[in-house]
Amino acid sequence: MFIGLTPLTLLLAQIVCHVATVFYLFNYLAVQNLLLVFFSYFVMGCIGMSITYHRLLTHRSFESPKWFELFGTICGTLGLTGSSISWTAVHRKHHSRADKIGDPHSPNVLGYFYAQWLSMFSNVQITKSPVIRNKFHRIVHNYYFIINICYGILLYIIGGMWAVLTFWLVPACLLWNAGSLINTVCHTSWLGYKRYNTGDRSVNNPVLGLLMWGEGWHNNHHRHQNKPNIGEKWYELDIGYLIIRLVKK
Repeated sequence: MFIGLTPLTLLLAQIVCHVATVFYLFNYLAVQNLLLVFFSYFVMGCIGMSITYHRLLTHRSFESPKWFELFGTICGTLGLTGSSISWTAVHRKHHSRADKIGDPHSPNVLGYFYAQWLSMFSNVQITKSPVIRNKFHRIVHNYYFIINICYGILLYIIGGMWAVLTFWLVPACLLWNAGSLINTVCHTSWLGYKRYNTGDRSVNNPVLGLLMWGEGWHNNHHRHQNKPNIGEKWYELDIGYLIIRLVKK
């Protein structure tokens, strides 16, 4: 039976990821395993979500080789936060209605629990995605869970359940939670500092600036949405932008 990408299927996938993470901590907790999980989180979160989904596809803040766009899209797809089409549509809506009625994941409008855990149920038309007309992105969207299941099967063949958890489900759990913290923490005025008056409650949070590859410098981003560098000062480390500079070279 065909498994389509819907809010419910995405929620179920994240429930599986969270249960898998608890199981992992009780059965595979070791330094070398955690390093591999963190590497997978880097691939999904930095290359997939931050650089490709966010800065390249949503805002077109830099130009990249076509191979990098395709590779980064697959990395983001395996992170189980939604397809490139659905993710970019939601983020565009967020910027157009930041902290106002219609913002798909504002804690100040919808509450912290919804913004952190249930934002996949926000009603956003995917036709608003900037990549909706691209054939590759439509294929990935239509076969989102088929791609993920095939990846899981491949990992299981290679390394059993350990590989499935280490290189897929556990880092996907980390990515969902870290990405959602950008929506909640970085839109809570007392949990960061504000450099620009952007008309919303976005702030810069140093911890999430590091944890989410530069995404935590969120107030900067709301002021300059189309800049590839979200960190603007020397002390605002933006690992995502460092990778972009390597790709552009």
